[in-house]
Amino acid sequence: MNISQIVNATPSEVDNLRVKLMDSIEYDFDKRECSLLYRMAAFDLLTASECKASIMLMAQKLGDIPIPKEDEWKET
Repeated sequence: MNISQIVNATPSEVDNLRVKLMDSIEYDFDKRECSLLYRMAAFDLLTASECKASIMLMAQKLGDIPIPKEDEWKET
């Protein structure tokens, strides 16, 4: 059984969600994507980096944390 079958999604939905998650700098997921993320997390189907990204994005949204500017990430 593959990941898409476990979370009841198409393989392209899972792939697109993974890419979107890793490329996002701001929380912008619809209800379906949130449901898939929840199920993937529940079944331990996210990598450590994907878990970190999802936690950071959700904390940013819930904590009203501003999106960091690119120059804030560069070393001075």
